[in-house]
Amino acid sequence: MKNQNYWKNHYVVETDIDEIERSLRLANFVSGGKVFELPYFEKGRDAPNILISQGSGGHSYVFAELAYQMHLRGYNVFIMPKHGGYTVTELFQRHVDALKHISINFSDRTGVLSEGLGGYVVFYLALAHGPIKSIACQNSPAIMTEQEYHKALLTDSGLWTATAKRRQVIMPLAKLLVRILPNLPLPVSSYLDWKAIMDTREENRNLETHLVVEGYLKDPDFDKWYPLSAIMSLISTPPPNAVAALKIPTMFAVTRLGPTPSYIEDLYNRLPPIKKRMVEIDGSVYWMLSHPRDEAAIVCEWFDETL
Repeated sequence: MKNQNYWKNHYVVETDIDEIERSLRLANFVSGGKVFELPYFEKGRDAPNILISQGSGGHSYVFAELAYQMHLRGYNVFIMPKHGGYTVTELFQRHVDALKHISINFSDRTGVLSEGLGGYVVFYLALAHGPIKSIACQNSPAIMTEQEYHKALLTDSGLWTATAKRRQVIMPLAKLLVRILPNLPLPVSSYLDWKAIMDTREENRNLETHLVVEGYLKDPDFDKWYPLSAIMSLISTPPPNAVAALKIPTMFAVTRLGPTPSYIEDLYNRLPPIKKRMVEIDGSVYWMLSHPRDEAAIVCEWFDETL
């Protein structure tokens, strides 16, 4: 973190900041020959664990309040480092290494809460029978090679209409360029407009303006650019196994104003007969940060049952 105080001024909405900071601890794990910081809240060495994996652009401390609220419900809670423009395959291994660190130093009773990009990686990790006991994916996941998923990315309506139109222009050109210029940097905002997908309803507008306009868009630690190879991995990475191979408890949480809700619902209906749950939330993709206590209650109720 370049600015250790930024998150405290912009991403805490319901909890005493000093209370969060007093409980916040830091660990390090190694993946791909690099050392990554792993912020966490410790309940106890034998307590169950939750790992949070965020979406595109964001860093760990955006989720500090949510992590703390889940910690208060009896969990060790860890937050992945920001994804930093790596491909889905590279992020897959980073998650495995973080989970190994947790199992060695705490226990192997770990569930993962993920959203957006993190949810795509975590769902593949579950399909590969990775070291997790339960997952909760919010506004995700997808089988990234499916044509129905690609169609959903280009035809979203509502808050995502402008974003979908941008993708319609970018995707055909990007498919050609990635073969010759895989490291070409593109702004994340070219295919994901943070401000356009805010909840504009009166009861949520001011809070999401605080989080997004005053927070995300000015945050010096946010990823602003990703290489083309990382972006295109979101539509070209094949699953490690078929959907039928999924074995662990799986929850999908879909915000009403979120991306590709119909596709996610269809994917949910294709899951095998495991313990599963679909939760619909009346909000935007930022709901999990604008309502951290409510989000913690939903997620921890699931993990109470499945860890």
